[in-house]
Amino acid sequence: MGEHAFSGLLRRSRKARRLSQEQLAFDAEISTRHISYLENGKSQPSRSMVLVLASALELELRDRNLLLSSAGFAPVYPHSGLESLALAPVRRAVDLLLRQQEPYGAVLIDRCWNILNTNQGAMRMLGCFVSSSDVDPHIASNLVRASLHPQGLRPAIVNWHEVAALTLERLERECAMYPHDAVRGELLDEVRSYPGVGEITAAAPVGGGPVAMVHLKKGDSEARLFSMLTTIGTPLDVTAQDLTLESFFPADDATDRWFQDLATHSA
Repeated sequence: MGEHAFSGLLRRSRKARRLSQEQLAFDAEISTRHISYLENGKSQPSRSMVLVLASALELELRDRNLLLSSAGFAPVYPHSGLESLALAPVRRAVDLLLRQQEPYGAVLIDRCWNILNTNQGAMRMLGCFVSSSDVDPHIASNLVRASLHPQGLRPAIVNWHEVAALTLERLERECAMYPHDAVRGELLDEVRSYPGVGEITAAAPVGGGPVAMVHLKKGDSEARLFSMLTTIGTPLDVTAQDLTLESFFPADDATDRWFQDLATHSA
């Protein structure tokens, strides 16, 4: 990286979080003058200072590695494959959570919403509202694409405009927080190009419930769902931090019975 790679990256990361130099200095417990010198290249950080700043900025582990590399230091956080021996305990925990969620659906996704694993409940649920054989795998294998693309779940989402607005808001917020993540940015650009998505504006959730709901309907199948997200509490591996388990729950008794009947009939 260039001579001033660290200073530029530090400045962009701070601004992406809408922090002043004073606030970052307070959070990192250093002087504002030192932050200024680091951002204009007058001072070079030590390895420990880079880690302190990365922590104060609440950077993802991949961005902490990037900040270290920009300052000339080796990355400290490993990036293990999901099937690696190092992540075996994580896989066991995920498998347990997927099984425990039955008969309701649950999917394991990465930071860009790519589907890495599902339980039987999710497969049954999705199979009722979209025919996987007719959908491009590029769309079917990603929750954002599947929700916003006309070939995915979109035709079955009764409250699609509300769901689309909330999905875009979440993705845009992540892209703003992590502006160096090109893959996230490419996903946002792609879904914005889908028919009707570019015109979506922020929408207040309807229904007055405590959580955002997805209302699905296709033929005789109808479900009202909300989801909960589970992440690893203190990840020390880039891949582990990327993992999120999204679990779907019935928002009413009718949907609960629908899930139960679906599991019984498929047994």
